[in-house]
Amino acid sequence: MAAHRIFADGYQDVFSWYRLRRAGVSTVGASELMKSNTPRKVALVANCLMNQNAKVCEGARYRGMVSPVVEALRSRGYQMLQLPCPELAFAGVRRWWAVYEQYDTPAYRAHCRRLAQAIAPLIERHLRDGDEVILIGLDGSPSSGVRFTSSKPEWGGRPNRPEDDWEIVPRRGVWIEELEAELARRGLPPVPATGWALDMGRFDEAGSRRDLDQFLDSQ
Repeated sequence: MAAHRIFADGYQDVFSWYRLRRAGVSTVGASELMKSNTPRKVALVANCLMNQNAKVCEGARYRGMVSPVVEALRSRGYQMLQLPCPELAFAGVRRWWAVYEQYDTPAYRAHCRRLAQAIAPLIERHLRDGDEVILIGLDGSPSSGVRFTSSKPEWGGRPNRPEDDWEIVPRRGVWIEELEAELARRGLPPVPATGWALDMGRFDEAGSRRDLDQFLDSQ
């Protein structure tokens, strides 16, 4: 019964429960600790920041997860909830890189809305329980951008690097737009958000670390 109650609180809690068990806490004790009313710190993390294998071909810059993001969140006590990757589910691992305008279609937006409707109840539970929830997206991404996304209205067909270039514009990616719209539809407040600038063309890890640290320390 204890394990079933934990599952009802969201799958990321399962791992916390098992960590308590491995530390020698009894089943009942672990369950009681998990039911604590202490607000939790929860980070909604773009899928590819925790799994670079989800990136478009030639887009990965780290082996596995983006360790600076994970380390920054972990050191501040955040639980990490990995969001789904809408591009991977929609176009697969062999997809071309693309810009906002290419994903701004009725079919892709409907796909993102279905994903948002699936994950929103878990996010809603955290917010209504008073947990601190933040969002870490992927700036420059046509889907997961938070502060910036990629744009090139005339792009179409097979891309050709380095001749083809794109612009970075200040707006949400398609997936983040649809996720935030679903949360708003449920009457939930906006979630503080920022992006790791991995898809900005000229990646500056040191600058990205400073931006993320400043954002996290301001919460």
